[in-house]
Amino acid sequence: MTYDLVRRYETVLGLPEGQLLCAIDYFSRDEQQVRAAPTLHPHGDPDPNETLELMELALSTDCMTGQDWDRLSGNLGRTPGALVRAGDWEQLIRRCVQELGTSLHLEFALRDEAVARLSGHPRSGAVVARIADEALGDRDAQLYADYAGLVQYTDDPSCLAVLLRHLREPVNDDALRAALISTTTLLRAGTVPREAAREAARLALEHLRDPSRSFRVHRAAANIVRALDIPGRDRLVFGLTPAARRFAASIILEGRALDRQAHAEVARRIRRSIAEDVGTVDPTDEVLSRLLATALGETHEESRSNALAILMISPQGRFVGRAYAQELVRVHDAGERIACHECLTVLTWLIQPEDLEVPTQLLCSPDTEPELVAAVGVVVGNCAEPAGADRDARDVRLREAALDLAGSLSAVSDDAALGAVRYRLRGLAYALGMRGRLDLIDEVLRQVPSPRSGALTAGEQLARTTLRWWLDLPPHLWPQAARPPAPPRGGKGRRRPR
Repeated sequence: MTYDLVRRYETVLGLPEGQLLCAIDYFSRDEQQVRAAPTLHPHGDPDPNETLELMELALSTDCMTGQDWDRLSGNLGRTPGALVRAGDWEQLIRRCVQELGTSLHLEFALRDEAVARLSGHPRSGAVVARIADEALGDRDAQLYADYAGLVQYTDDPSCLAVLLRHLREPVNDDALRAALISTTTLLRAGTVPREAAREAARLALEHLRDPSRSFRVHRAAANIVRALDIPGRDRLVFGLTPAARRFAASIILEGRALDRQAHAEVARRIRRSIAEDVGTVDPTDEVLSRLLATALGETHEESRSNALAILMISPQGRFVGRAYAQELVRVHDAGERIACHECLTVLTWLIQPEDLEVPTQLLCSPDTEPELVAAVGVVVGNCAEPAGADRDARDVRLREAALDLAGSLSAVSDDAALGAVRYRLRGLAYALGMRGRLDLIDEVLRQVPSPRSGALTAGEQLARTTLRWWLDLPPHLWPQAARPPAPPRGGKGRRRPR
């Protein structure tokens, strides 16, 4: 299989440039985590003029497309000795990962692969460690996982030291979860020295046994224990709290968050729902079956994310997403908390506009568990809902929920209440921000007291920091729904006019 052949398939099938090539890169990334060059690329050496033009564009405040990042990262990955100033190289990675956090669908996938390539370049190790360390140490950051994920794509040993430092002294649960996920990937790759692996296991067990940590931290910590061949691993389960034991035992012993019977029942329902549209989707297809098995059963976030990313940019992803939306309704009505989180993980990638009603209800309801609000906010924010009356009405509901939350901030008085507010704020702000409603975020912010009006409560300060993060983004880093269209530019290596 060659680059030119795959591009011809994309053209014949009427697919956007890079859609099939990106799926191939995701499959390849499962086998080769550290890789600076694309799996398939054009014949011949990269064009230095094209590379220079794209570098200038990336270092400016003009908008970039996913195809721009694909070409630039591919060219640099095939040029190990690229002459780029150290400061420019760091700025390049920072901008790409910033855009990654506010992009959707193929635009996200192309940047995701570009970030992985740039991080895997021979000159990137120390830069990646510095960027990840800074992000994981910032208690006010909003998108930890994208930054912590950089370290998975380089073999620089300083990155492991960064992760361990943040496992020892995390600034909050979100940063801790991101560090746990990336550490698990390194452990599964077999690149962690024995002493460091032991420390990672010890720290993971401490967090797993800590009842104050969130469900998602416990889940990520259990994956580290699963990734290590610890003698007597099955006995560790009995030292956990009853709440953690329900799902951690399944992760540690079987590699899934649901127990064997519950997982089998969910898998049957999902496959049956997909099979109902067998004229479009064949559930017996070998590649689709492999992707479904990973999406349904794998608890390690990186492997599962790769499978879900492939489904996201594939026609089959729509049907998998619709099936999971039906499953979310069932498990939520049944009060199955862990299964709800598992469904939302899938819907983060595969939610469809016609299935947004239940996630919207969960996001806006004050009765929804706060950690679930944070997860469902990502689901709603990651859905590119078409413009129209339904979208406008949904934005109004999100605005009202955010305003109600802003009006209750003065009553936040203890750490538990502050943690709940943090999750709700992040979920609602993410949904509004990714839907391009920065104007509504600004409206909510204006309802929160400012420092000029006197001392702020912890809740008010948290709200101002969370909402301000979205409003402070420069236009070329705005979420996809709010980003100004890129002007057409001619010339080799530039965007094609649309």
